[in-house]
Amino acid sequence: MISHFFYISLPKIIISNSFFMFKVIACINQKGAIGKNRELLYHIKNDLANFKSMTLNNVVIMGRKTFESLPGGKPLSNRINIILTTDEEYGVEPADNVFITNSIEDTINLCEALFPDKEWFIIGGGDIYKQFMEKGLVNEMRLTVVNDDADGDAFFPEFDEGGWYTYYESLNMRTTDNTSFRFQVLKKK
Repeated sequence: MISHFFYISLPKIIISNSFFMFKVIACINQKGAIGKNRELLYHIKNDLANFKSMTLNNVVIMGRKTFESLPGGKPLSNRINIILTTDEEYGVEPADNVFITNSIEDTINLCEALFPDKEWFIIGGGDIYKQFMEKGLVNEMRLTVVNDDADGDAFFPEFDEGGWYTYYESLNMRTTDNTSFRFQVLKKK
């Protein structure tokens, strides 16, 4: 039986040889904004439903602030929640589906050791996205792109668009309040 939560401190692996890759899932606008005041910038019903269907029964990896911004500050149900934080004293209410790691290497080791049969999704925040992308660990981005330029205080990292190709892109859709958005899946070249 796995304990309710624990810190992972395993030997370091060579990231560039890691067989497994991570997927990013995010809702961004034209400025790359993803949030404001520790909340999502958008609450689009279709986006939230897609997020749930894609991540259900898989692994979601997030920073401490993203975890604390979840509804009720509780882990997402029916998913393995991994909180990546440099705060080695950080703890949460015990839950069977929550793990805390202190580095990307420890996160990789945990995923490879315990969850090799699941998809691994990076769900935020901006710094966590950036760290995984800069290390070349992301091979797919599933984005909801909102056709809006609202200001935020948390942003999706800039990336070299030449290194990615559009695998899928939906037509523009509209919410009941007339917000225009589209779904996009980018894969690494």
